[in-house]
This record gives sequence, C-alpha cells and structure tokens, in this order.
Amino acid sequence: MSGVKAVAAGAYHSLFLKIDGTVWATGFNDYGQLGDGNLLSRAVPVQIMSGVAAIEGGHFHSLFLKTDGTVWLTGSHEWTDGNLQRSVPVKVFEG
Repeated sequence: MSGVKAVAAGAYHSLFLKIDGTVWATGFNDYGQLGDGNLLSRAVPVQIMSGVAAIEGGHFHSLFLKTDGTVWLTGSHEWTDGNLQRSVPVKVFEG
C-alpha cells in the first residue's frame, strides 16, 4: 500500500490513513472494528472512510477524527451507550 501517512493498531486489527484522507482497515472483525459494514475478518485492507485527519485503534474498536472535527467510532464500544457493537462508523462527537 502506498501513500500511507499514519498507522494504528488494535488488538487484532490494523488501520492505515492515506495522504488523501482515506482510511483502510484489515484484520480481525468479530466486533465490527474494521467498520466495513459486516463482521467478516479481512486479510486484505478495505477502504472504510474518507475525509479523515487522524486514526486510533482500540482493543475491539476504532476511532476516526475527520477533517471537519467530528469523531467517529466503530466496533465494540460499551463505554459510550451500553454494550453495543457497530459494524459501520457512527458519529460520537460533533466538533
């Protein structure tokens, strides 16, 4: 993969932020932490979002700071709204 400006890792997944602001993810996905809309693990990176400024990988979740200042989360996030799992990113903070 070329054009990568940042990487982040969770327990069993990896995130790649490219120079163009797109995010790509690969690895374990049983909790939806890849954010690609399903729970299938991926051996090859898949594109998740665009317009992203920063990424962070958690144990079984992923966080994305978009260029508009909003924060998005996918995966298992019991600390935000109960023991929920999301397989697509949801906005959790309006900047």
